[in-house]
Amino acid sequence: MTKITLNVNKENIDPPGFALSEKDIVCPQVGSVSFPKRKSVGILAPYVEAYYDSKKNILTAKAVVYVDLTAENIDFKCRVFQNCYIDMDGNAQLQFFIAYDTPEKVSKDFTIHEISFEANKDYFKGQFANVKTIQTFLWDIDPETSRGTETTVQHGG
Repeated sequence: MTKITLNVNKENIDPPGFALSEKDIVCPQVGSVSFPKRKSVGILAPYVEAYYDSKKNILTAKAVVYVDLTAENIDFKCRVFQNCYIDMDGNAQLQFFIAYDTPEKVSKDFTIHEISFEANKDYFKGQFANVKTIQTFLWDIDPETSRGTETTVQHGG
C-alpha cells in the first residue's frame, strides 16, 4: 500500500465510512519497542489478521499497531471506521480505518497496541462469507498521513 499525504488545513478529519461502536473496540497496550536508528516521520504499517466464523456469520479483525510514545498520546485512544466499496469485479469489499492522532515528528519509541474489532453487517452491502481480503489503514486524524495493508480473511467455523 502507498503512503497518502493530504495537503489540507490542520483540523481533524475522520476517515470514510461509519464509526464502529467504541464499546466494541478493544485496544490494550501489549508492549513497547524502540527503533533507535529510525529517521523518518510517519506511521508504521499495522500487522492485521482477519477471521470469518461461518457458524456465527461474524468477521473479526485484530490489528497490531505501533503508537508514538509522547505526552500527547500517553493515554492512547482510537476509533475504528468501517467502509464498504465495490471492487473491479463488482464485489462488495471491506475497508477499516483505525483513526487516532499522532505527532508529526521522528519517533524512535513506540507502544504496541492490539486492536480487536468486529465488522458490522449493517454497514456492508455483501455477504461476509464472500470477503476474501480486507484493507486496514491507520489514519492520522490531523490529517498528515495514513498507512494501510491488505489482509487475507481466514475462513473457518
